[in-house]
Amino acid sequence: MTFNFKKMAGLFMGALAAFTISTSVSASKTKIADVSQYQGNINWSKASKVLKYAIIRVQHGDTGDADFRIDSKRNVNAAGAKKYGVPFGQYGYAEFSSVADAKKEARDFYKRSNAGARFYVLDNEHRKGKGSEQSYVNAWLSQMRKLTNKPLIYYSYDNYVAVHKINYSKFDGSWIANYSKKPTASADLWQYTSTGRVSGISGNVDLSKTLNSSVVNSWFKAGSADTAKPTYYTAVPASKKVTITRNIYEYQDVNFKSRITKLAAGKTLSVKAVTRSTGGAYRFQLTNGNYITANKAFVSN
Repeated sequence: MTFNFKKMAGLFMGALAAFTISTSVSASKTKIADVSQYQGNINWSKASKVLKYAIIRVQHGDTGDADFRIDSKRNVNAAGAKKYGVPFGQYGYAEFSSVADAKKEARDFYKRSNAGARFYVLDNEHRKGKGSEQSYVNAWLSQMRKLTNKPLIYYSYDNYVAVHKINYSKFDGSWIANYSKKPTASADLWQYTSTGRVSGISGNVDLSKTLNSSVVNSWFKAGSADTAKPTYYTAVPASKKVTITRNIYEYQDVNFKSRITKLAAGKTLSVKAVTRSTGGAYRFQLTNGNYITANKAFVSN
């Protein structure tokens, strides 16, 4: 075998150049931005060259709130981030005014979120109800735990946490805003400015930096999809009613071979029994004799 030094040298230099380009691109992706419809049309091709992570808004409040709106760019931004390889989470600005309202807002937020989101954020900075703000936060968290196994993150600004004495230790992490200095509240991610700049985004944008990189990086891990073993209701609830939290189908048989109709999230159904498929999955039998899943990710009591 003849050893070609020129060829090997060429291959080595090519590999070195590729490695240099790859590492320099990776090193330039340092910014963490949260975006919404207020950033307009984002050029994700450009933004992806500097964005390490993105956090995308889904909604502001919920139905019944005077200023409720679904973010008009939530799907466009999620698609852009996915296309150009920017890992992202999603957040909902909360305006809940009761425990029941907090649970509903969680269900609606989850339903409107993108399946590609690595985690979900409760944006809790608007005091509206007359009851305990902590009870609303706990209700939102409890409802989301029933819907997803992805990380759940608490967001607020430093002073709000202090004034309302919010305990968010049961969340999977915290994201705290304070533009004058590092937050005094416990924070894994610090939103340090609302006047940041990112290539591909016109005007100002919120930027954050990590205070606990191992925790924050864990939120964005690709393996954080909803792949956990399903948890089921194994008994008929006392009310004998369940509410659908994500669009599902109604079936004529317990093994889900004969589909009847699609059921929209938010619909409440009467149930009379719990049974199991031949594969062991729990099903609710409806009062009309048909079946739906008893998976807690899709229905709640």
